[in-house]
Amino acid sequence: MLLERAAGLAERIERYQKLKVAAKEADLVSTRAVQIGEAAALLTQARATLRRFSKAGINVEYAPAGVQELTEKAQTLRAIAAEDPAGLASPPFNVAHEFTNRLRGLAVAANQSIEAGWNRFVAENTPSGSDDVLEALGKLPQMRDGVSRIRQCRQKVTALAATVPADPASAIEQLRVLSAEHGSAWAELTADSVPPSVLQFLRACAAEGAPVTTLTDEVRVWLESRGLLDSFRVRIG
Repeated sequence: MLLERAAGLAERIERYQKLKVAAKEADLVSTRAVQIGEAAALLTQARATLRRFSKAGINVEYAPAGVQELTEKAQTLRAIAAEDPAGLASPPFNVAHEFTNRLRGLAVAANQSIEAGWNRFVAENTPSGSDDVLEALGKLPQMRDGVSRIRQCRQKVTALAATVPADPASAIEQLRVLSAEHGSAWAELTADSVPPSVLQFLRACAAEGAPVTTLTDEVRVWLESRGLLDSFRVRIG
């Protein structure tokens, strides 16, 4: 009787150990599925964004590294899952370190490249200008309204550039409208009391910088009489 009970207990313990191992394997397989699923979702989102930006004509410089090696690992995991899903509990490589974390890294790098590409596109497709010169123009009562419009346009452009757009085509159209408004504001920035040579000099400074030859005696005297001469700097090269 005692031997039978002992044998029965041994069998129960053995069954328990097998169930325990099976449960542990199931947990590991479930963990693998979650890890791979999350990484795949991030890559899918990044790829969709890259496609939208490419379609909109925005260049994004992105070259993923180690794609061939990761593809081979994905094929290995797929083969294991097809043959025996439990095998995912102990694959021939560290799934987190050598696969899913690297997939996440590719997604992060893609998003960073997209952000850089968007910022570069905005910078290349919006009017530039010196804030110092704009500040100087803002001191002239007859130019304050125009300066205010220009500043508002710049603020909107900055806000637009700060976030990667979900719809890049729509964002490009917004950027085009803002650029047109910015250009109109500069065109209207005129005043009868300001000599044409001074207006030409100020607008050139605010756009790309004026050649020193345009700083004529008339311009210099006009700026100096209004305390604006120190607002301008000479740039060499």
